[in-house]
Amino acid sequence: MQDVLEVTASEVSDTAPGKSPRTDTILRWLVILGVVGVLALGGLFGYSVWQEQQTEDLSTPAGRAIADFKQRVKASPNDAPLRVRMGEALASAGLYDDAVEQLRIAIKLDPKHTGAYLDLGILAMQKKETKTAEGYFNKVIELTTGSEMEDVNQRRETAFFYIGEIALDAKRYEDAAANFKAALRIRRDASDTYYLLAQAYKGMERSDAAMKQLEAALAFDPNYAEAHYLMGQIYLEEDDKINAAEHFRLAAEAAPDQDLAQEALAGLGTAEDAVANGRELLADGKPKRALEAALLARALDPKSVEAALFHGEAAEAAGEEKAAISAYKAVLEIDAENETAKAALARLQPKK
Repeated sequence: MQDVLEVTASEVSDTAPGKSPRTDTILRWLVILGVVGVLALGGLFGYSVWQEQQTEDLSTPAGRAIADFKQRVKASPNDAPLRVRMGEALASAGLYDDAVEQLRIAIKLDPKHTGAYLDLGILAMQKKETKTAEGYFNKVIELTTGSEMEDVNQRRETAFFYIGEIALDAKRYEDAAANFKAALRIRRDASDTYYLLAQAYKGMERSDAAMKQLEAALAFDPNYAEAHYLMGQIYLEEDDKINAAEHFRLAAEAAPDQDLAQEALAGLGTAEDAVANGRELLADGKPKRALEAALLARALDPKSVEAALFHGEAAEAAGEEKAAISAYKAVLEIDAENETAKAALARLQPKK
């Protein structure tokens, strides 16, 4: 895994489009029946990897890198970029106080070194000193105002992103949204920024705006589990169980080791339950509602032959022949020899 400081404070050219190094390996489940703070579920989500790292000695690559930097700094004590790199190496080894010391020295040597301020902000967030962190990030923004240099813009985007996180955690949703928008003006392919902007809009009870941002996040990262989960929650709040089930299922498939999506999906019942309910509705002469139950069953389990067959049956009863044909064809995609589906298609699509 790439070190957080290396990714955010250095020039990065190999990050895949639509994938942020801030979210590549750490899933962030921020919403549980509402907007939960960014820091509430186990600390700063971008940095939990640091908490697992121990001080490393010379037997490790990080330890050897630190030893090498110490020698180089001793030879060139007034080299600010070198001090920053050493600070990043120390931070990656969990030596936060030593890292801060090197970064502060770098700022004394070069008061305009945006990378040093950015790293200090990240370390302050790691220590949950959010006011201090926000001050450092604002300094990055101040120093980069009007600059068009790509590496500086990356730092500027990152600073806006983290200030947005801090505001989101404090439930200052409008401030959070403003900063995420500023970050997106610099980098338009950051799926995590769209996702957190959606969180801010949801906090402002602007579900439509939140959905638009989630659609953008999923356009860049179709397997973004958290975005699917939040979209599912918004649909559920609107009593759209079919779309909610679809997105909860996609979230569960994208992150099978996470419980929230699995629990949300389970709360909607099983495909078998939906089919049984649909058959009761059909027997009561309510084909439209039976069709809704069939669609829910399909959303819960797209591979269910029973759900697809009932979808065809309910669609026929509701007078939606094209939908019925599509459903029976879906059955044959799952079970190519299904006689019921074959007979239904022969009935609905007579040979000319």
